[in-house]
Amino acid sequence: MRSSTSIAALALAFLQGTAAMNNAIARKFTLMADMGLNPDGSPIDSPSADDAPMSIAGFQSLKASSADTVSTLAAPEVITPEYVELPIDNFANSNNQPTSYQGTFFNRYWVRSSAYKPGSPVFIYDVGEANAEPNALFRLQNETSFFKQLVDQYNGIGIVWEHRFYGNSSPTPIDINTPAEDFRYLTTEQSLADVDRFAKQFSRKNINYTLTPDKAPWVFVGGSYPAMRAAFMRNMYPDTIYASYASSAPVEASVDQSFYFDPVWRGMQRYGFGNCSRDIQAAVRYMDRIMDTDQNAAADLKIQFLGLGAEKNSHATFADALSTIFYTWQSYGVEGGAQGLRRFCDWIEQDTDGMTPTIAGADGLAKTKGIRYVVDRWASFPYFNGNVNTYLETECSGKRNVTGDCDLDRRFTDPASISWTWQYCTQWGYFQSANLGPNQLVSKYNSLTHQKDICHRQFPAAPRDIFPEWPNTDRTNRVFGGWDIRPSNTYWSNGEFDPWRTLSPASAEPFAPKGVRLFQDAPECGKSTSKKELFGYVIANAQHCYDFRTTGVTAPGGVISRGYFTAALTKWLKCFAPKSGKPYGKPWKA
Repeated sequence: MRSSTSIAALALAFLQGTAAMNNAIARKFTLMADMGLNPDGSPIDSPSADDAPMSIAGFQSLKASSADTVSTLAAPEVITPEYVELPIDNFANSNNQPTSYQGTFFNRYWVRSSAYKPGSPVFIYDVGEANAEPNALFRLQNETSFFKQLVDQYNGIGIVWEHRFYGNSSPTPIDINTPAEDFRYLTTEQSLADVDRFAKQFSRKNINYTLTPDKAPWVFVGGSYPAMRAAFMRNMYPDTIYASYASSAPVEASVDQSFYFDPVWRGMQRYGFGNCSRDIQAAVRYMDRIMDTDQNAAADLKIQFLGLGAEKNSHATFADALSTIFYTWQSYGVEGGAQGLRRFCDWIEQDTDGMTPTIAGADGLAKTKGIRYVVDRWASFPYFNGNVNTYLETECSGKRNVTGDCDLDRRFTDPASISWTWQYCTQWGYFQSANLGPNQLVSKYNSLTHQKDICHRQFPAAPRDIFPEWPNTDRTNRVFGGWDIRPSNTYWSNGEFDPWRTLSPASAEPFAPKGVRLFQDAPECGKSTSKKELFGYVIANAQHCYDFRTTGVTAPGGVISRGYFTAALTKWLKCFAPKSGKPYGKPWKA
């Protein structure tokens, strides 16, 4: 893609201040990868993309605040944020919800209608667990945006939607001091109802046609958590959403997601990094033994990796720091410039003791040089300390003789990370703990209990009636259907080595439903499949939402996957029939 300084500024402003790996930061990496950018903002195809470590501090003055931010992408149609007034509690008058009135808030969205022709679909791209502003202009205006291409292909209207409690769509300001009670209405159920209310009153002043779902087909497009929402919207609001594209949708809620790292292990073998995976495993197990048996040596190990002051951190939070080497996997695979796994593996697999450095063979260096050699190489990786500081919002010095403010146990301050922590800690789980066993890649101290503690660290005073001790995943799966969900007019896609595929209907893990057959011939309009069938496609040698990108780190199967969806959508749209009677078209009134 044609990258510009303003695009890099937009993406880096989006990244600044991130915290938890659990989706908020991953969402930001996904946007940057879709833009054709490395995590440091450099173009993926730039030969010098990994010459310097990421320094978010250098970009603190760059803010994504207006359409002018992406000046090189400007289109004839001026796109500005719009707002719709919605109830904080969508279910206040239903039989199974409290009847108290909670007030309203304004939900933000963006619209591009210049391609519209009468009778065409309305497409809604859901950003999910992030500030939607950096996404909006890219998705709607950039020629490399899959979503823009889709909207143009069908002469439709494109909407980018911001999720409640993210960006500028929150009923309350969100920071580290926001009371837990203020998050009571941050649930997936409430956020789906928001879209339903919005769609039923949507109109454009410059279009003299009814655009509500009773008169025009609405198509929901999302990747990751928004892909879950795409499937749920079609399943729960079929009169509102006519068709859905669900890319990389982990619809099965699960407290334990230690298996997140199993596809990473398998992908590293496939991509030729088996030596690196075996050395990482050997180093992690070695460090676990040190932390088990010798507290003085463990303290020195933390200082070696993160500098003086790091020794005060617990073994579990040190394990969090070690896990940051995998933060770019789902968005970039082994790529990602200086922050990517390729650069890390190239570093630790070098034998530097001879006159000329040599690269390790298939078995890695732990077997030939000793595990301590690998540990020392890891600790000396030039980008490790900076990445930890950026991802975990801390200030470790990385030097043995300089004391840093190296606190790995801080509460998240990034608003999106705070909101997503509430969501996964109450409803979805997704605790990415250690995958103990033959594919182990992270420390055993990254335990389920530690992941639970992160939840309660963030919301220490939260009442148990709204913030359970453990995520209530059983209820979540009862409400939404989990692996068994099969809404009609819905296409599912996954990457072969996407860690989130493990909880999707296309999961190949041993604990997932057995015998699910994927097929690519579009089902008939409005026809659901059995639980043993899935209209979908697994993209070979790909990770998370790879069919939503057209530049940068791509996979050939991404084009194929998009083709399956558009072929199906073309077929399904022929069946759409506007409903008789008066259109919806009336704004919700408080």
